[in-house]
Amino acid sequence: MGDRHSPRFSPRLVSALEETISERRRATAERSPDEASRDALHQLLRTMRIVKAARFNAAERLERKNTVSQFALAMVSLYFVGLSIWQMVYAGAISEPTHRLVTLVSIVSSVFTLILGLLESQNGYQIKAHHLHACGLAVSDLGHELAIAMPADARTQQEYRRRYHEIVRACPVNHTSIDYAMARQSAEDGATERLRVRGLYLLNVYGLYALFLIGPPLLLLAR
Repeated sequence: MGDRHSPRFSPRLVSALEETISERRRATAERSPDEASRDALHQLLRTMRIVKAARFNAAERLERKNTVSQFALAMVSLYFVGLSIWQMVYAGAISEPTHRLVTLVSIVSSVFTLILGLLESQNGYQIKAHHLHACGLAVSDLGHELAIAMPADARTQQEYRRRYHEIVRACPVNHTSIDYAMARQSAEDGATERLRVRGLYLLNVYGLYALFLIGPPLLLLAR
């Protein structure tokens, strides 16, 4: 068993860390106030552009989810009504196992209809999309205003930061990690990463509703 009082880090590692910190301090000290101010402005602008894109992505995603949700609700309701009418019309021509299966699918479709109706009423996709889109527009306008005002002194920078944070905090809805990942995508990202992010986006928008749409037909085909 080793000595419990032995150091956790080797002297070489500690020395390397100290050198790295010293280099960063020297680089910061060597920068002029104008360069530091310019870098801070560019960082604030970059943050605004990413947040603006994330908010627009979130608004578009929620609008798509609203459209898909309404389509899924209509189709699942059609499953239930259509199967009920089919059972009544062909009541004497279908076998007992088929009748039980169709009844099961009708019940599942009615439950799906109820779930989709509750999701539609609680999520409020259109209202959330409106708030996110308005927030994205406000951040975009502020970013353009800051770009025109550059270069700006420290007091002006602080004022723009304050206004930016006020705009973000005023929005009652926030974007998700997938919206942020879509906003940060660039040409430098590999194809695998772009496909991964795109796949997560499609799953978020269509995954649940695709399950509701293909569930009843799969039950019928599984007989």
